[in-house]
Amino acid sequence: MQKWPELNLSDDANKLLEELKARKQKWDKLKAIQPVFAIVTAAFVFFFIYTFYRKVLVISGGNALAILDLVISNPLFSGSLLISISLFLFTRNRMNQIEKAKSKYEDLRIEAIERLDTSWLKDVKSESRDQISSFLHQEYDINIVHKS
Repeated sequence: MQKWPELNLSDDANKLLEELKARKQKWDKLKAIQPVFAIVTAAFVFFFIYTFYRKVLVISGGNALAILDLVISNPLFSGSLLISISLFLFTRNRMNQIEKAKSKYEDLRIEAIERLDTSWLKDVKSESRDQISSFLHQEYDINIVHKS
């Protein structure tokens, strides 16, 4: 566990701040890769729609049995359908993970703000809070100044 430089903090405060930092990093990591998954999913869905139109709807003429036969018999089309559905479900699951990580981070951030709540008068406690707040903001882009 990393000790916070030049801050006279208890072990509980150190653990709280370490967990806050870890949750922020996890949320940022999940958030950073999500656009890639969204773009890949959209590309496969558009490929599937285009392929479905060109290879199935145009050829079948609207006949439901012919559509079913063309969907099942073409391995490229069946594979793109399967990949599109899988990627869509995976991307949706990742979005849920991002939201969960965000809410965990925000809940702990609010808890840290409430624990470090101090008066507006300058004293030792407020100076410590100011040091902690500025360090977290500069090093990890974590805001514990206000809740919203």
